[in-house]
Amino acid sequence: MSTTPSLEALLRIGPFHAALRAAIRRRGLTLERLRTRLAQHDVAVALSTLSDWQQGRVRPVSPKSLRAVAVLEDLLDVPPRSLRTLLEQTGPSGWPDVVPGMMPGFDANDLEVVARHDRVFVDADRHATRAEVKMVVRAHTDGVDRYNAHYYGDDVVRVTHEPLRNCRAGQTVLEDRTTVEELLFDRPLRLGETWVFEYTIHDPTRVDSIEYAHGVRCFLAQSLIEVHFDPAALPADPHVYLQDWEETEPHRTIDLSLDHTHSVHHFESNVSVNWVGIRWSWA
Repeated sequence: MSTTPSLEALLRIGPFHAALRAAIRRRGLTLERLRTRLAQHDVAVALSTLSDWQQGRVRPVSPKSLRAVAVLEDLLDVPPRSLRTLLEQTGPSGWPDVVPGMMPGFDANDLEVVARHDRVFVDADRHATRAEVKMVVRAHTDGVDRYNAHYYGDDVVRVTHEPLRNCRAGQTVLEDRTTVEELLFDRPLRLGETWVFEYTIHDPTRVDSIEYAHGVRCFLAQSLIEVHFDPAALPADPHVYLQDWEETEPHRTIDLSLDHTHSVHHFESNVSVNWVGIRWSWA
């Protein structure tokens, strides 16, 4: 089951392609119908180009393309210049060029996360002490050779990332409630090349856990989160939530039930909201 993020939030913070896609969905238009309406305004845009724009594969930058975006704002009934402002204020990926926790020599726009699978383990003391992460990424330029793994929490000083496959540890940066660790690939990637790697997050802080989520910087084709609970500490009210960065409260979307292994999971495709996660409470 998939959900639709807040269009209003996307128009404020982007990324452009996610805001465009959400606006098209709200209007209930197919890309073919949208192409026809653009043509009626003497704006010729190929169907493949519209698809690339809403998937984040290509950004409209030419004067002709920007004119098409201006017409799209009217056809999609969004505020004037809202889509064009997102293009003007953001970097190549659709997000701001400066990203907190980035280390010298790493540009987050150069690497796309295609798929992510997190397995979280909550112990009998209600602590999420371990999370196993498998990722598939794609290089947007030649020479990409690392990924910056972020972890957010109340006490992250002792949190570590253990490389398991196709990566090794690099530098570590601590910023307030965030730890960022470089995971270095075995070799530089070529433009368009994909890379699969795995690592484990160890969190020994012994804080009661009530949620697990991961952030989506741009567009994520596949997201799978599993949370495994110890039989001695079963949660109440597990559910899925989505949240944009500028929103103060998450959106509850799907109620979950524990399976026979005392676990819950959520699979989401075509994710463009900034946070997707699973939350629970303790009786």
